[in-house]
Amino acid sequence: MIIAPIAAGGGTLESARAQAERLTAGGARVTLITPNRTTRKAMGHNSLDPTHRAPSARAGREQATAHAAGVAEVWG
Repeated sequence: MIIAPIAAGGGTLESARAQAERLTAGGARVTLITPNRTTRKAMGHNSLDPTHRAPSARAGREQATAHAAGVAEVWG
């Protein structure tokens, strides 16, 4: 299970997608969860801004329903 609030890599850090692909290639069952467009908008440009906390939580909870089946498959 990879939950990546910031999916992009940087410097020597691979992107979340690249890490998931590497794990999958190694035989792991992986579900990658990154913020969708609505959640990214709710997070805003400054994810540490406390005014974004509640909208981000609501958007993330709504997004979670789309990932429930994948999570259940990995966690069984």
